[in-house]
Amino acid sequence: MKKFLSIMLLSFFVYCFTPASLQAQGRFEGGFAIGEPTGFSFDYQINRMHAVDGAFGFSPADQYRIHADYLWLAYPLNDQNFSLYYGVGGVVGFGRTTGVFFVDQNEFFVREREPGFGARVPLGVSYLIPRSPVNLYMEVAPTIIVTNPSGVGLDGGLGIRFIF
Repeated sequence: MKKFLSIMLLSFFVYCFTPASLQAQGRFEGGFAIGEPTGFSFDYQINRMHAVDGAFGFSPADQYRIHADYLWLAYPLNDQNFSLYYGVGGVVGFGRTTGVFFVDQNEFFVREREPGFGARVPLGVSYLIPRSPVNLYMEVAPTIIVTNPSGVGLDGGLGIRFIF
């Protein structure tokens, strides 16, 4: 419950302190995502073909996550409300998450994780509901973790953003 309240409070502050110039242009979006991570999501459209997006929240493993991506937008159906996007970005995970690791046939131990850093390649679809400030999106992002323990992962989520 503390996480949820923290995210709601942070979302409120981001909304309140979004510069009026971005709100007036209608190019800043803020909202919520469910997935990896679950939390606050934002998008800033630089122009019709480029955007920056990101999210911060928590992962199902009780670790906090922040990511940001540079995106290229495409409109394959010649519909201004429907777009596909792809990009490149980075991710940071941190927190006091513990994990259980198999050592021997009968032994397990628990250790704290170190902060993790990685690179992401998001692929997604976005739909702006006509005559409304609501944008729905879905994305997947293969992720390469470059810190110890290194590895690969798959981020993904569904979200809703509101145009300010």
